[in-house]
Amino acid sequence: MRIESKYTARTYDSETVKLDIQKVTLVPDKEGKKKTKKDEEIVTPELKEPFLHAAFTLARHEGASAILICGRPEHLMLPDPDAVRIPVLLATSCPSLPDEVKEKVHTVIDLPPVRLPRLDQIKLALVLGIAQGVVGTDDVLVCLAGPLQSQQLDTLVLVTVKDEYELFASSSSLISQQVHPEVFERVLEIAIQIAAEGRERKPVGTIFVIGDTENVLRFSRPLVLNPFRGYPENERNILDPQLTETIKEFSAIDGAFLVRSDGVVEAAGVYLQPSLSHEDLPMGLGARHAAAAGITAVTDAMAITVSSSTGAVRVFSGGRMVTEIERPV
Repeated sequence: MRIESKYTARTYDSETVKLDIQKVTLVPDKEGKKKTKKDEEIVTPELKEPFLHAAFTLARHEGASAILICGRPEHLMLPDPDAVRIPVLLATSCPSLPDEVKEKVHTVIDLPPVRLPRLDQIKLALVLGIAQGVVGTDDVLVCLAGPLQSQQLDTLVLVTVKDEYELFASSSSLISQQVHPEVFERVLEIAIQIAAEGRERKPVGTIFVIGDTENVLRFSRPLVLNPFRGYPENERNILDPQLTETIKEFSAIDGAFLVRSDGVVEAAGVYLQPSLSHEDLPMGLGARHAAAAGITAVTDAMAITVSSSTGAVRVFSGGRMVTEIERPV
């Protein structure tokens, strides 16, 4: 079996992650064709799931670092790791995995329990994988995803990390050294939940600024009395699940949340006032996104925004938008 490929480009906003969709057709080898020794060395075990088979074949052809699979693992028939010698990363929201799946995957990336379109599943998995150090700057990944509420895989994407994330041109890390990866992951998960749920059935927009809090305070002022002031740090750490509903409730307040690099929420309802030209942002983004880009340009903080109009979640670092995730369905 060989792969015939056709590339088509899907372009997002100028600073958003751009993914090339790899459309793959499986073509049986002609009868009577004799395989060479080289062909036998790269042969992929026959798999019942055609997109899995195509992914492993493409990974060998492109010299991919790993295969990233986004979805539920109940009916995932993975090959033996010793047979394929290509690491498999599984991104899933399933709280528990069968032992036979755990034995065949290199790493599990936990996704928040929200319903996302195919490409957003992949983008979110990549961002979290980079934050965890599972995905590296020089990695090339073959990514698989499928439609919501389905066990089937029908989307195959070839991603070169440093080409997709322009930030790597000037930095070896997507996540600022000021920000703990687990804090970034938790804030991103809460932001996606806010985008999906809103408050009282109404869409909500907000900003989370993470890390370099001392410098961020130099470029901000309170809009309201700080609702977190006076509480012990252990009671206002965003890593504590008991704080999640409080964060969601205060997300209706105008202004930003300031979150320390260790997860302690310093304030809510903060007005950010850095200066950054709107020309540095993609078309269609307003004051909230300009503030997020601006504060990350003049400090070492990161920012995550939730759009009240579209529900999109956007990540900013170094004055630029790193990625965008559409409103969960």
